Amino acid sequence: MMLPDDANAPEPSRIERFEGALCPGFINAHCHLELSHMKGLVSEKTGLPAFIMQIVSRRNEKADEKMEAIRLADEEMWQNGIQAVGDICNTADTLETKKNSRIKYHSFVEVFSFDSSKADEVLQEGIRVANVYQQNGLTATIVPHAPYSVSEQLFTGIRNQQKQFPGPISIHNQETESENEMFVSGSGVLVELFKKFGEDFSNFHPQFKSALDYHLGQLPQNQPAVLVHNTMTTAEEFEVVKSLRNDVFWCTCAQANKYIENRIPNLPMWLEKQAKICIGTDSLASNHQLSILEELKLIQSNYSQISIQQLLKAATLNGATALNMDKEKGSFLKGKLPGILWLKNVNLKTGLFTKTSSVQRIF
Repeated sequence: MMLPDDANAPEPSRIERFEGALCPGFINAHCHLELSHMKGLVSEKTGLPAFIMQIVSRRNEKADEKMEAIRLADEEMWQNGIQAVGDICNTADTLETKKNSRIKYHSFVEVFSFDSSKADEVLQEGIRVANVYQQNGLTATIVPHAPYSVSEQLFTGIRNQQKQFPGPISIHNQETESENEMFVSGSGVLVELFKKFGEDFSNFHPQFKSALDYHLGQLPQNQPAVLVHNTMTTAEEFEVVKSLRNDVFWCTCAQANKYIENRIPNLPMWLEKQAKICIGTDSLASNHQLSILEELKLIQSNYSQISIQQLLKAATLNGATALNMDKEKGSFLKGKLPGILWLKNVNLKTGLFTKTSSVQRIF
């Protein structure tokens, strides 16, 4: 605060005034940077099984553009005010970009196979990739891809790596109804899809209420857990999770949900259940841009009762806490370097973004 006789105070005629609000840099809690070269390759609104098939079949297209696409996606996120990212990795392809980036990354090294006979082989490859990131001064943890793609044996292996790779974990959760169908009945589109990929389901005997019921007890403990998408998660399941763990964060990637399945989660219900919400962009294979602000605008256009304040907390402090970065990111406190963003064209009286709301990085 400047006192009236402060010698350092500027003359009133020289004071510039700006409309809008300041906020800390955004935290992108869920991204797939290594899929950046796939922008525009995957058809929209096909549903998750068809989306997965397109990712697998077209992943090597534009391979010669991959590294430059990764670099450009990183720069896009910085320009869009993103300060830190929880990034899903299947390879070490993003290493050089992350080493040279102004963004702070945590790499979620993703492993998957529902075939128990492949668990050790898959886990060893994940350990190799995670070691590459660690050896280059970047944090990394080994995480399960999704309940429908990780066997109980592979979950055990993931838990056994907690000491070597401490930090937050992540899992795609209940993105589509066929996930729950798989664990209730042992059948459905996802089961047939992964059989085509050579996965052995002969020893799988469904005995679960849902996909969440299958994986929740198998997730590593004492590490923040980021559950991503959660489109089909029920209010009752939110209550169950809250009764069992207080370190679970619920990440929404609304633009990707709309891109893939043409729906977004019931976020007012999440708030009603006092969920710790964070925001992700997913990848350019399932999104037209990597912008947290565009995620917030889409959410509010569907749920106008969710205020700017609630959304900004999800996009900043909650995301930083989920990624174990809240000591330096996510809020304006002494000793932190959270970045500073100027939010323009926001209606602070109504608590609403507008179609023309935009963000400019100050620092």
